[in-house]
Amino acid sequence: MKNNLGFTSLLIAFSGLLVFEVLIYMEILTHSGWHIVKAGFEAATIGGVADWFAVRALFHEIPIPFIRKHTNIIVKNREKMTEGIVDLVTNEWLSPEVISEKLNEVDIASAILEFLQNPESQQKSIGFIREIALKLTTELDHPEFVATLQKMLNSQITNLDLASPIGNYLEKAVNNGEHHKLWELLIEASEKSINNAETKELILSKLEEAIKEYGEQGFFKKTTMFLAQKTGGLNINSLTAELLFKTNEMLVEAKENPQHPIRIKFDDWIIEFAQNLVNGRENEVLILDNIKTKLIAYMETEQTVQNLVRKFKQTFASQLDTDDTPLMQFFKTNFNRIVLDLQNDKEAQRKINTWITESISALLTKFHSEIGNMVRSSMIKLNNEELVEQIEGKVGSDLQYIRLNGAVVGGMVGVLLATAKLLLQ
Repeated sequence: MKNNLGFTSLLIAFSGLLVFEVLIYMEILTHSGWHIVKAGFEAATIGGVADWFAVRALFHEIPIPFIRKHTNIIVKNREKMTEGIVDLVTNEWLSPEVISEKLNEVDIASAILEFLQNPESQQKSIGFIREIALKLTTELDHPEFVATLQKMLNSQITNLDLASPIGNYLEKAVNNGEHHKLWELLIEASEKSINNAETKELILSKLEEAIKEYGEQGFFKKTTMFLAQKTGGLNINSLTAELLFKTNEMLVEAKENPQHPIRIKFDDWIIEFAQNLVNGRENEVLILDNIKTKLIAYMETEQTVQNLVRKFKQTFASQLDTDDTPLMQFFKTNFNRIVLDLQNDKEAQRKINTWITESISALLTKFHSEIGNMVRSSMIKLNNEELVEQIEGKVGSDLQYIRLNGAVVGGMVGVLLATAKLLLQ
């Protein structure tokens, strides 16, 4: 009914004009007052037709000579209309100032936290984060990333001051007795090495080599060694066994006694080495520099970084595989904790709101023209028929009231003019 309102009003006006014109012409209605009524319907018809033409001319071409060029106004002026809409949207309705003002009125942080407290939303958020992490993980062992990481590590290791922290740690560890366990491990390893058959053969060969070299130093020394071996005064096997026994005995004593002279002597040397590191003594610092150089060379030749990254990638990807892995359980627990902490921290929420607002405002200022481009692009995609159909579909029904108003106002003006004319006669 609403869409036919204009047509109905025009039909009523024209029908009334036709009926009263016939009745007056046939002298069925002879009173002068009926001429006023007829004038009202006549003016209503004229007003209704005029407004029908005006509304019709907006959307369609009316094939009347000389007049047709001023019809189909929307299609003929679509470019101007498009730019007008773009200007209105970008500079008035959605200007950076308007959007920033509206953003300042919205508590974005509270809305986000409220959203994240919902179990279903929280699960979706964690799943989204996991998908991003998985995609990033697939690129971890990319040659370019590994090469960049290698350069970064090399630069950090080269420029890293290890002397002072290592020196301070060593001195502190020795003074606090934290190194005793290391001592015990070293002594145990030494015991196993000394009691090894290969070690015994090595000591035996070295003793034989020493005796031979000693005998070559002169006739009397050679003769003495010869007689000692022939008379049994010098038994290399027994000497080797005795050396190993005494060495084991010394190691056991050192292992059980933190105050053993050897351990004290070695502790003093470590403290002295540590203090020299802290003081930047050249010889000690050079030792660490050589270690760093060799470490960098080893990392490059053995592809250490690439292997580490590859293993990390595999481990990290497996931890992201399901929600039941330790990493995901840790993440979910801390995710909930962070949300609850933020929920009670109004200052943190204020900072989040400020950051979001400033970030969005900066992006809007930088890319604000894209809003107009989107509006312009959407309108350009429509052909003339689609453009007219969309606009007419949105406002066409309301435009029917223009036609109704034209008929009503025209009729009222017609009645007033006819009344005035009758009174003046």
